[in-house]
Amino acid sequence: MTDPAAADRWLVRTIVLAQFGPAFMFSGVAVALPAMGHELQLSATTLGLVETTFLATSAGCLLIAGRLADMFSRAALFRWSLFAFGVLSLALGFVSSAWTVLTLRVLQGMSTAVAGASGPALLMELVPPERRGRVFGAMMGAAYAGLALGPIAAGLVVDALGWREVFWCGGAQILIGALPAFLQTSARAKPSPARPRSTLHVPSSALLLVAMAAVVVAVSLGEHGGAVGGWIAAAVVSFGAFLWWQPRLAAPLLDLGELRRNGRLAAALCVQLLLYLNAYNSIFMLSLFLQVVKGLDPHHAGLWLMAGSVVMAGIAPSAGRLADRVRPELVAGIGTACVVASSALGYTLDADSAPWLVGAVLAMQGCGFGLFSSPNLSLILGALPRERSGFASAVAAWSRSLGMFSGMAVTSALIAVHFGERAVREDPPGVASTVHSAYLVLIVTSSLALVIAFARRRPVAHGA
Repeated sequence: MTDPAAADRWLVRTIVLAQFGPAFMFSGVAVALPAMGHELQLSATTLGLVETTFLATSAGCLLIAGRLADMFSRAALFRWSLFAFGVLSLALGFVSSAWTVLTLRVLQGMSTAVAGASGPALLMELVPPERRGRVFGAMMGAAYAGLALGPIAAGLVVDALGWREVFWCGGAQILIGALPAFLQTSARAKPSPARPRSTLHVPSSALLLVAMAAVVVAVSLGEHGGAVGGWIAAAVVSFGAFLWWQPRLAAPLLDLGELRRNGRLAAALCVQLLLYLNAYNSIFMLSLFLQVVKGLDPHHAGLWLMAGSVVMAGIAPSAGRLADRVRPELVAGIGTACVVASSALGYTLDADSAPWLVGAVLAMQGCGFGLFSSPNLSLILGALPRERSGFASAVAAWSRSLGMFSGMAVTSALIAVHFGERAVREDPPGVASTVHSAYLVLIVTSSLALVIAFARRRPVAHGA
């Protein structure tokens, strides 16, 4: 007979290790994008939309995925979403049109949202409060290891074979890595009977998706000088209607009352949203900077881009263990300060900057996110009772994705202003100028995050 405790330990390890594959693809795609854009003749803004659509869909679906994780089997949702992400990665290697690429990236964003909501919620069922910091730290370490290896591996593959092979190799390793998740989650195929069933409010879900889609369309129209005001207004109205509806629902997707009452939760989410504007924005922009401005090939650009993720992968597990012993707010606050410093250093980059300075920017940022991520996730998940861990993990992932999407949206807007329909390779000074403008925005947002991080309230115990 199988020991349930041993089976749960194996399941925890499986969930932790499963974070590697999607993160590996996430950072590897950044290195493959210039080659993809050249072969498919994508303009600068369309190239930015390859990432913006993915992040927008993920952000738009996360609260919906969190509700599903509180309604159905978190284990089944986790394993099937991981499998879908791998299959979609393989499919991206066969496409030849921009619209097909963007469609598949939308579907990948959906699968990522479901995995991001169900995985941490499942860990909340399996791990006692006193060990959550180290487990979340290990989970972040696995994800950051994927982020670290993605650029270097993708650079080698692009140089030797091409950008399509990045998706084929990445998709294959995700599917192989998903096999243990299928085996280990089969025992938890049904939702826990102790967890109350809730409902999904379809109209407010649709409003949230419409708001995110309108922002993506607005960014896309900016490339052609189109009138974006109407789409921005549609996004504001849709999201405003979504927020207006939430307090009037018995089971809201976004519990605004809980955010007003729970200062610890609200502060942790706000800091995370502001800080994650830096996350993918830096990798995307610095990949272009190294390859277009500095003239590095994808392989050598990947070597410098992996600096931040290597540091994150090394620091995150220790930060999680430290957060189990001291106030996680303090550890997360120090991490926030490191991200502010990295933004200030990134602002100094110009056409004469050496590639090693890009590595230094990312290493400092990696130190910050390594210290910040797992303690802040522990704060968010611990701020709510266990039966609401689906919502807690979804809103945590939502704030991260919304931050990354906002960062990419700002970058896409800056690219549209600097380039229009011209390809990025035609204007290296324009890339350097865009990087400079992007980091000015990041200095402001990360500094605001730092102020909130050290002003947050003392914790209230939950989640035992």
